[in-house]
Amino acid sequence: MNYRTEVLLDSESIATAATKVIDIDINEKISRIGIRVKGTNNGSTPTAHPAKIITKIELIDGSDVLFSMAGVDAQALNFYEMGKMPFNICEYEDNIECCATMYINFGRWLWDTQLALDPTRFKSLQLKITHNKALGGSTPDAGTLTVLADVFDRKPCSPLGFLMSKKQKDYTLVASAHNYTDLNTDYTYRKLLIKSLSASNPPSGQVDKIKLSENGGAKIVYNDIYLKEWVKLMPCQTKVEENFAGLEDAAANTYYIASTYEHYGVGVGRSANNSIIYVGQPSGNAIVIIGDASESTGVYVTGYCPHGAVEFPFGVQEDINDWYSMSGITNLKLDLTAASGASGTVEIISQQLRRY
Repeated sequence: MNYRTEVLLDSESIATAATKVIDIDINEKISRIGIRVKGTNNGSTPTAHPAKIITKIELIDGSDVLFSMAGVDAQALNFYEMGKMPFNICEYEDNIECCATMYINFGRWLWDTQLALDPTRFKSLQLKITHNKALGGSTPDAGTLTVLADVFDRKPCSPLGFLMSKKQKDYTLVASAHNYTDLNTDYTYRKLLIKSLSASNPPSGQVDKIKLSENGGAKIVYNDIYLKEWVKLMPCQTKVEENFAGLEDAAANTYYIASTYEHYGVGVGRSANNSIIYVGQPSGNAIVIIGDASESTGVYVTGYCPHGAVEFPFGVQEDINDWYSMSGITNLKLDLTAASGASGTVEIISQQLRRY
């Protein structure tokens, strides 16, 4: 068999918030690691998107960090890698399970023979997953975590390196203010994500302009581009598609979705006739639904910018040699200008080519 799926963690209870540490003790080269979390809702009042249950994912080799970000960050990156959201079950009704899936992709696609994680190149690989079941869905009172690795079996694979993805910085926004970040210049960049998740603002209502410059301004890569224009013109225009469901009570109920920009929803009764359903058009990751009391409602919603993330890809994404080389670059500075009504935080996420 060319490939197989290795169980790194069989379905395990996450009754108590904790950090699960998994030793990566296999020698086969890994194309991707999949993380699946489930929660059993304890009520019908939505708390947050199910991906929020995973607060941090880290892949480390001692002090060397190979992957690091929260669950919603990983899903946003997955969307821009794969062109679609990973598998989610966005259920917000009492005693029904919600579910979120996220991946650590080491290659450009599944079974990429040029880019994969080779555990034999490291001394003590560990995967750390920090979770709190109460933070997603509708305050779940039970949950489980499963982790799988897609590995090369008989298929010849001699990777030259792997995709290293991590959050480089996060900070609290100050309305209309500049914030400067010196980005790492150690490895070639494949993409950069600017992410700001808000219940009331799209990403362009959080970040006004982006500027990226090399070597003290000797070269300007992005010259004060307005995010409100970039989100309309950015290369990846695939829509974020999602279904979610919950129990109505004839009042305005807030649900949480992945898309955060230009999204629209259509709702129907799913347990019985729901004579009146109001589906709001949100600006951010929260959407208001009003339906008949004690009736279950299902909603289909589409939009853009998953979990508040905007992609800045460098070069042809399938061509390793076309990415943003750091050769000759000693300083790479990112200047983000906050929007006038901004609040909350910004995350700066990078994906780089790390050669062996």
